[in-house]
Amino acid sequence: MKSRWIQHVARGLRCGDFKSRARAVTICISAKSLPRNAAKGFTLLEILAVMLIIAIVMSIAIPRFGDVFQTNVKGAMRKFTGMVKFCFHESVIKQTHLRLMIDPVKGEYWPTLLATSGSVGQFVSLTGSDVISKKGKLPNGIRFIDVVTPHNIFKIDKDEAFIAFYPTGFVERSVIHLGDDAGRFYTLVTQPLTGDMEVLDGYVDIADTNQFEGPFSLSQSGNQ
Repeated sequence: MKSRWIQHVARGLRCGDFKSRARAVTICISAKSLPRNAAKGFTLLEILAVMLIIAIVMSIAIPRFGDVFQTNVKGAMRKFTGMVKFCFHESVIKQTHLRLMIDPVKGEYWPTLLATSGSVGQFVSLTGSDVISKKGKLPNGIRFIDVVTPHNIFKIDKDEAFIAFYPTGFVERSVIHLGDDAGRFYTLVTQPLTGDMEVLDGYVDIADTNQFEGPFSLSQSGNQ
């Protein structure tokens, strides 16, 4: 006949959901759920049963933790690409130049637009009631590795960088490298005529064979 704590575990496992299975393991190691003669020790069969149950629960839990982290990475990239698309359309609608500022150190990014006063112009933060126009920040565990733009021959990894948008419906071709605490890298490349972003796995250097100087030239490819 099964002991009382094994019955609790079996009942929890039959429920099927993750919380019930975890609760079943908690019950099986709880002092209140043990038989009164538990002080006499456990049989080898009981120890093996507990080890098997823990292994089953861990096999379910560990992949889920990985899925959650991967979801955070995809969510961060989706939010950033959404900001790029927003700046692309906003520049055309407002018929003015926009810049998407990126701070690699802080992991922040925010849109700015060209405000003119007479013959003087300067870029100021874009204010709006919509959530997407507000400053964005990468979640913990994800960071900017560097930013590459046509107006800078070096990869920017410490100073603020920007991606330029034009009222004619054009965004300069830029490359953003992201990384996470697990050692994975991702490459985001802006598409000049659409404002879309191409997402590539790994740290990819983009070479432009039509240039012999600049961040997209073959001479710069491979420098990190």
